[in-house]
Amino acid sequence: STPLYSSAASDVYKRQRRGPRDGGRAGGRRMRLATAADIRRLDERAEEEFGISRALLMENAGISVVLAMERVLGPLEGKRVTVFCGKGGNGGDGMCAVRHLVSHGASVVAGLVGGREGLSGETLANWTILDRMGLTPRDVRGEEGLPWARAAAGAADYVVDGLMGVGSRLPVTGLMEKVILAVNECGRPAVSIDVPSGLDVDTGKVPGACVKAALTVTLGLPKRGAVLYPGTLYVGKLVVADLTFPAALLADPAIMADVLLPEEAAQLVPVRHPQAHKHGVGRALVVAGSRAMTGAALLSGEAALAGGAGMVYLAAPESAAALLHGVRPELLIRPQPETPGGGLSEAAVDGLLAFSARMQSVAVGPGLGLEETTRRAQVKLLETIVAPLVADADALTALAALPEPPKTAGPRVLTPHSGEMARLIGSTVEAVEADRMDAARRCSEKYGSVAVLKGARTVVAEPQGRLFVVPTGNPGMASGGTGDVLTGLIAALLAQGLPALSAAILGAYAHGLAGDIAREEKTEMGLTATDVLASVPKAFQRLLKSK
Repeated sequence: STPLYSSAASDVYKRQRRGPRDGGRAGGRRMRLATAADIRRLDERAEEEFGISRALLMENAGISVVLAMERVLGPLEGKRVTVFCGKGGNGGDGMCAVRHLVSHGASVVAGLVGGREGLSGETLANWTILDRMGLTPRDVRGEEGLPWARAAAGAADYVVDGLMGVGSRLPVTGLMEKVILAVNECGRPAVSIDVPSGLDVDTGKVPGACVKAALTVTLGLPKRGAVLYPGTLYVGKLVVADLTFPAALLADPAIMADVLLPEEAAQLVPVRHPQAHKHGVGRALVVAGSRAMTGAALLSGEAALAGGAGMVYLAAPESAAALLHGVRPELLIRPQPETPGGGLSEAAVDGLLAFSARMQSVAVGPGLGLEETTRRAQVKLLETIVAPLVADADALTALAALPEPPKTAGPRVLTPHSGEMARLIGSTVEAVEADRMDAARRCSEKYGSVAVLKGARTVVAEPQGRLFVVPTGNPGMASGGTGDVLTGLIAALLAQGLPALSAAILGAYAHGLAGDIAREEKTEMGLTATDVLASVPKAFQRLLKSK
């Protein structure tokens, strides 16, 4: 995997930290993720409120692209670079980059897809400068322009993609599609300006031809689509270029999505007082398991221990509880009435409600079963328990079957995978995966809960509309039981006093990081939930080092 951000991101990140705070609801400033609409608004506000012209922003973009290329790819002197430009602002950025590439000693040719007719504003101004310098971009028109485009791309050391901007219509068709294919087929590293051309900047979808970049120099703020799959597969190494937007603009509260950085996740890790005792660092109740699914209960319970809860009680149906006794001495097993099929009985509800009043957090769902009485029991627990509660697996299936979202007595964190999410919001798996951020937002808003949409990449949403992308995790975690580990981990963090949103994003981050550490030791092939669980303490250790 390539890094999500280069060191250049830290410059923008530090400037964001100096901006107005959002109340620290989930640990303070993070790297914000912009939509196309966000970027248009930032450009307009920069000019209207601060007098920062679009021409200056374009100049900063051109400089930033070249500096990033030199920093990541090495010295440019003597290198052959082909720059493909479109007619819009992205093409203007590319034309500006041509001048700075030349000043760094590169040998540069530029192609203008569609020809110079219709150029306007800052893009026309940069074309005129190049023309006067004797660097006139070659018009690439129709089929007759493609041989030159293919030859120019193939003869270069690097190809710069300034073809399309954040507001482009997709999928790409016609001549532009053929030029993008030429860039991908030339065998030379491509550098995309802002986003790879052909990528949906808001969702990460790739509906047609898209530049497969080795390096993307994103302008001002990273775009949502660049950190979501499949878009992230086209981005290569992502460098965030500082266009000198004032900090007040970068902190715009209308930008609703962030990506969690390691130093910010580290700030959320609970710190124990030197005189801490087991009851003072959180009592967590895990309601999980059935006769056929003891593993789910054990993984969730052990994850709650690994996440730092001082006391972890595991409530399981009687036959499952008998199998779990003594397997992990630190787990306090509480047998519950069960159905003939070995699932949780509705008769267990009153006792669990009374016991939960002594808990700082509760987790419900992993492996409990889907018999009708078990479903009713889970819904009653979700509705009535006052303590912060994590709902997963069978509890989510029971919740999705209700005609209306229930009123709940306390904070809730829902942790669906895409199939469960589809049922919760009345959608399809395909639609959820097509726009993971929107699906998480809809779920959180519908149920008035923090929603954690598991997958690549995990997205966390809160009812007020804020979204968080978790950059940790890997395909090896596509293994049974890893979601149960996440459930117990979030329950542990809730038990230690973290608000629901903070517990969800730290739990998801640490869970993914544990998977990444396990992959370092065992590779992705054959990675198991037990491997992830064993790496949870190492994940927290690594986070605290970054702090």
